[in-house]
Amino acid sequence: MKDKRPDPKPRKYPHLWQAYLLWNELMQMKKCHTLRISSIEKGKSNLDAEYERLLMKATNIDALTCYAKKEMVAHGETVGPIWDWLIEIKGIGEHTAAKLIALFDTGQGVAGFATISKFWRFAGFAVSDGRAERNKKGEKSKFNRRLKSECWLVGDNFIKQQTPGYVEIYYEEKARLRRLHPESEPTNGESPWPEKWTDMHIHRMARRKMVKIFLSHFWVKWREFEGLSVSEPYVKAILGHTNIVEP
Repeated sequence: MKDKRPDPKPRKYPHLWQAYLLWNELMQMKKCHTLRISSIEKGKSNLDAEYERLLMKATNIDALTCYAKKEMVAHGETVGPIWDWLIEIKGIGEHTAAKLIALFDTGQGVAGFATISKFWRFAGFAVSDGRAERNKKGEKSKFNRRLKSECWLVGDNFIKQQTPGYVEIYYEEKARLRRLHPESEPTNGESPWPEKWTDMHIHRMARRKMVKIFLSHFWVKWREFEGLSVSEPYVKAILGHTNIVEP
C-alpha cells in the first residue's frame, strides 16, 4: 500500500523540532496513562491501575520527558539572540522559549512571516469580520492549535508573575472594557457564552490583547536579530493609531 502521508516539512531548527516532537509524544503518552489510572480509581474502568503504573515505570517515561526538555533547551540556546530576549522576560522560562521557537518554525523561522498579521494568524490570534478567528466545523484549521494553547499559557504566566510591561496592558484593558460595559448583557445565541462583558469575558479579552502585543514584540525583535525588514503594523500604518506599545 502506498504511503499517502505528506513528507515532513524542512525546518530551520531541525534538532529543536525533533526534541519538541519527542517531548510532546512523551507528554501525550504520560497523559493517557494518567487518565487511565484516574478512570480506574474512580470505578469507571475494570482495568488494573497498578499495571499502568508499572508500564510507566518500565518505560522510564518521567526520565525520558526530562531528557527531552533538556534537549529542547540545549538546541534552543543555539538559535541566536532571540533566545536570550525571550528568557529575560519574566514568565517565560527556557522550556517555554524552546516551545515557542519550535512551533513558529515552519521551515524558515521568522522569515516565513513577512507581517505581524501572518504571525498572529498562525498563532490563532487573527481577526476575521471584526471577531477573533475560530475554527469552523469541516474546515481545515488556519492556525496552529498547539501554538495557540502555548500562547495562552504565556498570558496566564504574565498575570500570575506580574510581568512588567505586559501585566499593565492587561489591567488597563480590563479597566477600559469595564468602563465601556459596566454590566453584562445577553448574547442572544450569537456566542458560545450566554452573556458577554462578564468578568471572565473581559479577562479573556484583556489577556488576548496582552498576548497579541507580546507576539508583536516577539516578531519585531526576532526579525531585527535576523537582519530582516520590519513593517509597521496595520493599525499604525493604515489606521493611524499612535498608542503602539513598542518592544
